[in-house]
Amino acid sequence: MKLLTSRNAFFLMLVVSCVTLVATSAKREKLALPLRPQHKNSVSAFATALQIQRGGGSLSKPNRTPPATASISSYSADIKTPQGGSQEKPRLLQFRGPKARSIMCYLLCGSRVFQQSMRNTLTNVLIYMARDMDISTSTKGTMLTAIATGYFFTQVPGGALADRFGPKNVMTAALFLSAICTILVPTAGELFGLPGMWIVMALMGAVQGPMFPTSSVFLSRWMPAATEPGMPDEKAWGTSMLDMGISLGSLLIIPAVTSLAESLGWKNTFRVVGVASLGFVALWVLLAANTPAECWFISEEELQYLDKHVTKPKVEPKGTSTEETSSNSFIGMPFEMAIHRGLWAIFIAHIAFNFGAYYLTNWSPTYYKDVLGLEPIDAKYHLMMPHITNLLVRVINPMLVTAVAARGFPLVFSRKLFTCVGYVMAGACLAPVYALRSLNPWISTVLFSIANGFFGMAPLGFKSNYLDVTEKYVGIVAGYGNTLGTVASIIGPKLTAATLEKTEQNWYVVLGTVVGVNLLVSINYAMNAVTFPIEKMIAKKGKEKE
Repeated sequence: MKLLTSRNAFFLMLVVSCVTLVATSAKREKLALPLRPQHKNSVSAFATALQIQRGGGSLSKPNRTPPATASISSYSADIKTPQGGSQEKPRLLQFRGPKARSIMCYLLCGSRVFQQSMRNTLTNVLIYMARDMDISTSTKGTMLTAIATGYFFTQVPGGALADRFGPKNVMTAALFLSAICTILVPTAGELFGLPGMWIVMALMGAVQGPMFPTSSVFLSRWMPAATEPGMPDEKAWGTSMLDMGISLGSLLIIPAVTSLAESLGWKNTFRVVGVASLGFVALWVLLAANTPAECWFISEEELQYLDKHVTKPKVEPKGTSTEETSSNSFIGMPFEMAIHRGLWAIFIAHIAFNFGAYYLTNWSPTYYKDVLGLEPIDAKYHLMMPHITNLLVRVINPMLVTAVAARGFPLVFSRKLFTCVGYVMAGACLAPVYALRSLNPWISTVLFSIANGFFGMAPLGFKSNYLDVTEKYVGIVAGYGNTLGTVASIIGPKLTAATLEKTEQNWYVVLGTVVGVNLLVSINYAMNAVTFPIEKMIAKKGKEKE
């Protein structure tokens, strides 16, 4: 009866989170329709619509002009590019519904769902593989490092490729090749054994490496900037959709892979996941666009709005030999920018996120078994609850952004608020966990779940900040940040294991380390985070010296 209650509670929270996600997105689109262009389809549409309906006007000067209505006949077949001159291909379909930039964010969310599903398939089928192959515990650990090993080396180059050739093209190649690798994993095992499987999964990690920096480049070309206090922060909403995809993928792949492995076997499970991912690639190719000007279904109204409010990186003329160009030939950006305190505030926050958040993923099963005395089968719902709360927080994150923006706080305050509150509150929840180990295990589960929920709030600040600090080097900067975060996710588990061995399983030290890191990172981010393009600031200082 206790197990039934736990199962019902788990699935109830899963259903609530999914329904909340759908309802939030639908209401956001619906309320965006009657608003002025700068409020349409934005994160603050809900608050603005309520204000207008109550007779309070918009957040800026009221516009008494009746809203424009969208219809196919009201748009021309082709328009000029933002730079003028050549014509873009015709807009084959223009409709009243989700705005084009929202569809792009939903596609990015889907890309994260399938990326995470492909990455986590191995984790969930290892027990079935062990029945057919001789796999020791150490061998399992080696197999689980394959994707992370490949992932480490390609993020910075992938970000540079996205900046140069367009994020859609890089993302298409990454998703397609990753799906092919997933399909080939069991075949490699049949032909070359475990070493062959490791190599194919490392290749999968390598082709997935560019996806995070590429997503940042994609968002930078689609999401409008909040140019003044009170304007909607759509960049934060887009970043939330990315993180939401990770949570959804981590949750959905567990029951899907388990059912497939039971009915079709673990080899066919890899193949089914790979084929399903290829189906999403086809959808991505059909709907995604590098820029608003290349989108075939965007409305003219939205295109004009994005052309005005989305910052476009300046392209240096060929043959230009400047101090900036020579200084970034090796690291991909000006050296002064690479060492800027605002950039490292983001990097350090990203490192701390991977160290703390992935602690919950990697070590919770061990904690429940060794400290709370629960076997994995009994701790199943305990272990999944933190993922549910994390997803719920990511769903309501846009509402939190709305509340802050509607009160006129500056963008830098919003970035610092969500980052610092996320880390500090997560640390506050983790601090008493070990001291309460003698109580009902659900006490620990509640604290772990709340902590993971706050970990889901922090990226709303520092990950969105990647889109603020640069216009020209978004992919490269995001690549460096995620690479440093990957190092933390690799070193963190080993550091935790060494700490437990040297302190005779003293979890006070382990949890205290996470809490301490969270507090220090919060202080550093609050002191040093910025929201202006750093390369512009450097160029301005250079001109002043001249």
